Amino acid sequence: MIEKKIRRYSDEFRRRVVSELEGGKMSIIECHRTYGVDKTSLRDWLREYGRYQPKRSIVEVVMKDERDKIAELEKALAEAHLKIRFYDELISIASEEYKTDLKKTFGTGPLKGSKPKESR
Repeated sequence: MIEKKIRRYSDEFRRRVVSELEGGKMSIIECHRTYGVDKTSLRDWLREYGRYQPKRSIVEVVMKDERDKIAELEKALAEAHLKIRFYDELISIASEEYKTDLKKTFGTGPLKGSKPKESR
């Protein structure tokens, strides 16, 4: 039975090998032959330490924050619309009760068919 020897490489060594690969000094096959590192490991190192690989986790965090912000703004907008509807209805009811145009939309006089208020 052949035993497989497990090798552990330091981050510094991994970064140096990735630098050589990205700099064009060596190919993956040459690094495999020179350092004895498995080709799959070299590709993994390129993904992890390489400068040309997108950092996907960072993008996801930003996207999540933007979705949270959008949801927060949509909620605030809905609450503002409810307040506006409530205040419009309140003004409408008060205008009918006091027989005056509280919105001041078409003049300052009393509503049609109402008696003017007496001064006290």
